[in-house]
Formats: sequence, C-alpha cells, structure tokens
Amino acid sequence: MNILRFYVGKTILTTSLITLLALALIRILFALIDQMNDFGKGAYQFMDGLAYSLMLAPKYIYEFFPMAILIGCISGLGILASRSELTVMRAVGKTTGQIIGSALSYGLILIALAIFLGEFVAPKTTKAAEDLRNRAIHGDQFLKSNQGLWLKDGLQMIRLDEVLGQSKLKGVTIYQLDSDQQLRRITQAASATLVDDAWQLANGQHHLISDEQIQVENFDAWHWNTSIALEHLSALRQDPENFNLLSLNDYRNYLNANGQDTQAYDLAFWRKIIQPLSTAVMILLAASFIFGPMRSVSMGARVLVGVVTGLIYFFTVRAFGPVSLVFGLPAFLGALLPPLIFAGIAWYLLKKAG
Repeated sequence: MNILRFYVGKTILTTSLITLLALALIRILFALIDQMNDFGKGAYQFMDGLAYSLMLAPKYIYEFFPMAILIGCISGLGILASRSELTVMRAVGKTTGQIIGSALSYGLILIALAIFLGEFVAPKTTKAAEDLRNRAIHGDQFLKSNQGLWLKDGLQMIRLDEVLGQSKLKGVTIYQLDSDQQLRRITQAASATLVDDAWQLANGQHHLISDEQIQVENFDAWHWNTSIALEHLSALRQDPENFNLLSLNDYRNYLNANGQDTQAYDLAFWRKIIQPLSTAVMILLAASFIFGPMRSVSMGARVLVGVVTGLIYFFTVRAFGPVSLVFGLPAFLGALLPPLIFAGIAWYLLKKAG
C-alpha cells in the first residue's frame, strides 16, 4: 500500500505543481500587461514592471492554489485512469476510498506549501513589490518608512501614520513652508476623514511659527486644502489579502478597538483559516470526477472540465464572501460555505459512482 500511496501521490504532486507554475506564469504575464499603462510615470519602466510582477508571483500562487490543485489532481488521476492503472488497483483489492486517501495524504504536502507561501513568503514579497512600484512612480514626492508615509504637496510636507479603511487617516502631521522654504506652521491631528472628496482633520493643533514666537491654536475640525490624490495613500492602505494570519488577527483587534469596520479583515482571516480545507476539498472533487462522470472521457475533456470547475470555484469564493457580508452573514460562513458546497457535490458524485 505504501508503494501505491507513493505512486499516486507522486503523480498528483507532479501535475499539481506543473499546473501551479503554468497559472502563475499566465497571471504574471497579465500583471505585466496591466502595468504597461504606468510605464513612463516617474522612473517606472519595463524592468521595474517585470520585477514588480515577478515579486507578486507567491501571492498569485497562493490565490490560485485550490484551483490549481483541482486541475492538477484531475490531470494526475486522469493519467492513471487513461492507463487503466486505477482499474488495476481496484482489481487487486484497493478501494476507491484507499486511492483517494493516498491522494489526500500527499495533498498534505501541497497544503503545507500553501501555508508556507501564504504566511511567510507572499506578504513580504507583495510589500516589497508595492514599495518598488510606488518609489519608482512617485520618487521624491513619496517616501514610506517605519515612521509612516511622507508626502510632498507644494509647500507642504505631510506625514501620515496609517490609513484606516477607505476614507480615514490616523496621525496626520502637516509642515507648511513659505516661499523661502521657512517652516511657518505645523498642524497635527489625531485623525482625518474624507468627506465629499475633501479631508477634514479632527481634534488637532496648529503651531503658528513666526520670527518672534510660536502660537498654539486648538481646533475640533479643520478643512485640509491639499491636492494629494488617493492613489498616493494606497501604499499605507492595508489590503487584508496581503497579511499573514497573525498580523491579520492583530489588525482586526486593532481596528475593532478603534471602532473601525473589520468585516473585510474578518473575511480574509477566515479564508486563510479555511484555505487548507479548500485544498483538501479540491482533491476530493477531482477524485469524484475521475471515479464518477469522467471515468471514460478523454484527457482533454478532463482538463477542460477541471479548468472550468476551478474558475467557477475561484469566482464563487471571490463573490460569495462579500455578498454574504452584505446580507449580514458572519464572516466565517462567507468563507466556509463555498468549500462546503463543493464538498457536497464531491460526496454526491462519489456516492453515485459507488
């Protein structure tokens, strides 16, 4: 049985990794094409775009993992079926459950690879890619450091601690210079909110600097006149898909403590928790196709069905989570229901196949 498990596992590992590599290369190519409109902005050129796209590869591999495993397992088990090797295995007494168990046991290696990429590699390479792109496009107008984001807007130098959600800033400091580059005012505020495309600072102070004195004025609300575009702030915006699990949980608690909406981060958190289950479900679904309705079809048809089913699963996961939040369902249900639905389909097909 160990030799059989190794043979089945080696086959699906090989086809799954080849599928992952192919999907990642296609996604990198599309990412590079997306960047073409930005070539020429600042110092951003083709080589920067290529480096940016390649650095996003771990993120793409992680995103496509369940879909690639489904296609890879259908291909792998399909190869065994087309050589009648599955029939021989069953003829010598191996049950369908034992063959699927062999595939699932080696699927643990793929699950471990997905966890490693999602937790330790993709967050770092994605952050480095965004830093590279923003620095090339915005140059001296944009500087991100451990102390926050620095921006230059005419005679204003701005430092921001953090972007909360889509319309709120935390920790805003504005250094206003005069035409002689002399510092004339420092404005500090705990937060700023985007209202009707204009930033409103709240609970802050103006430090008015003259040659003779520094005068302090408090304010509850102040309209910030700036030409800074929202895209400049995207580098500080925390995309929940780019966190590892521990950071995601910490950030959810932080937003919750500050009274911010955590739904998007809750959904991303539960998706990461359930990702290993999704991978196992895809292996089970692939087996249900091979032992069920696709037992005697051509390899091309199997791959085609695998691609279509994988795409359906990918877009179901992407769409179901946000829709479930709109209807007030808990985030964990929005993440859990798609793999449960596909697991139900796999169970039905296997039961029907006997």
